[in-house]
Amino acid sequence: MAAGDQFVGRRIELEVLEAALHDTREAKGQVVLLAGEPGIGKTRTAMEFTTLAAQSDVSVFWGRCHEEAGAPPYWPWTQILSAAIAVLDDAELEAALGPGAGDVTSLLPEVIARIPDIEQLPALSDASAARFRFFSTVARILIESSRRRALVCILDDLHWADAPSLHLLEFLAQAMEQSRL
Repeated sequence: MAAGDQFVGRRIELEVLEAALHDTREAKGQVVLLAGEPGIGKTRTAMEFTTLAAQSDVSVFWGRCHEEAGAPPYWPWTQILSAAIAVLDDAELEAALGPGAGDVTSLLPEVIARIPDIEQLPALSDASAARFRFFSTVARILIESSRRRALVCILDDLHWADAPSLHLLEFLAQAMEQSRL
């Protein structure tokens, strides 16, 4: 930290985050939301928390939402998932992907390079069923990644997220209860 970059305030928020981190390490996964007006230090608080989490041997992956139009759907999750699969060896990745591996290749083309014989499941005609299968695969990747090391996913500037990313967050919030995520 550079001189003058001292972290001041937000002690209560950091204590809440530290308690959530402790619970997460004990397989009590959860979602914590830092909310407030622009410029009050939410990102800076998250950065300080990242340092604390790393000191606790916890992986931290960031996904940043963009204000500008043009970001692809699930952009913050693409960033997080790319980091999550990078820490898995090929066997762990294949296990984490499970039967829905083909569903995430459009989001994560690097998976094809690592596991070239990915079997594509038949396309589902029902959009809700296809989304559920995709969300289940994403949840499985993140939860499997958290088995090795507890995992914190930070979605920065969530107010700019696309609707599909928010729906995925809602799904994960229900799926991660007994994980280290």
